[in-house]
Amino acid sequence: MDVVGYLHHADLLLEDEQGVAIISGNHYVLSLGDKVYIQHIIDQETKLYQVHISFASTEHAMLHEDEIQIKFEGCRESLREYIHATTVH
Repeated sequence: MDVVGYLHHADLLLEDEQGVAIISGNHYVLSLGDKVYIQHIIDQETKLYQVHISFASTEHAMLHEDEIQIKFEGCRESLREYIHATTVH
């Protein structure tokens, strides 16, 4: 999935042809255009996943291992509903 945006509280918005996801808790500083490849789940309850990260700044030459928490995953319409429900108005 490609990093396509930043959200509140240092969350990142990822997108690919299958949908979108909001992640947090990574150990690297990610930028727009970086890629996150979800490998497998580490902890089902906290939605903690093992991932590989490919940085656009290094022309995606290497993969780096990390752990992320997926706060949301779904389609764009579900994302709008999630943001509306979780944003203080």
